[in-house]
Amino acid sequence: MTTTVRKYVNPPAAEVICEFRFPQEIPWDMTYPGILYSHLKDAYPKRDQRYVREVVMLLGPEGLREELLVAERSIFLAEDEGCAVQVGPRLLSVSCQKPYVHWEAFSERIYGVFDRFREVINADAINTMNLRYVNLIEIPEPEVTLSDYFAFYPTLPPELPRAPAGFITGCEFSFHENRDNCRVELTDAVPESTANNAFLLNIDYFLAEEKSVPLDGVADWLEIAHTHVRDIFEACIKDSLRDLFTIREEAPVAAR
Repeated sequence: MTTTVRKYVNPPAAEVICEFRFPQEIPWDMTYPGILYSHLKDAYPKRDQRYVREVVMLLGPEGLREELLVAERSIFLAEDEGCAVQVGPRLLSVSCQKPYVHWEAFSERIYGVFDRFREVINADAINTMNLRYVNLIEIPEPEVTLSDYFAFYPTLPPELPRAPAGFITGCEFSFHENRDNCRVELTDAVPESTANNAFLLNIDYFLAEEKSVPLDGVADWLEIAHTHVRDIFEACIKDSLRDLFTIREEAPVAAR
């Protein structure tokens, strides 16, 4: 079985994020971000601190509960601030914003940062990880029929208004005997021009079975994740969108 791999002149990826979370039993020291920065400052010379809010699940006597935590993150930025590394307690994130170049370049950034992080914290396992593509798709038309551009979109019964003020539709798929999941969402967005329409196609592939991938299997897992993300993206869009992105090259490859 073969599939077609397409590369685009104007890919819609507005941001690509790869995040790793490490087990709570791994010791954490507040000096780790500074040590890591000393290893990465040539590629990420700008440094910043931010506070982020995140919802975590905690297990207590009353059972599972959600709790909102405020965490400090160290941010290392490339000179042009297009790519960034975020470091927090037992957390590592590598991201790049538009213009997205290609997977080979982004994955090299991931592997380089991941290897340095492992050395600093002496990690012996990964809890979870994910690869997320946020695609911002702007269509130069004042009115858009979703089915003309997307194969993945919400369908409405005739009793409802045909032009909702906003929408979000999503699915979650399982892969590799439920080891991995992928969450796919399409929603409306704010266009740069009022004459256009914009949409966000968010594809988030993640390790659902905690600690199921060894450290030396991370590179293989990421390649598998990227392949699924790429194939899901292509399955969600139609040729009319591919024309907007402008195909640079197409190549058939054997499916895994």
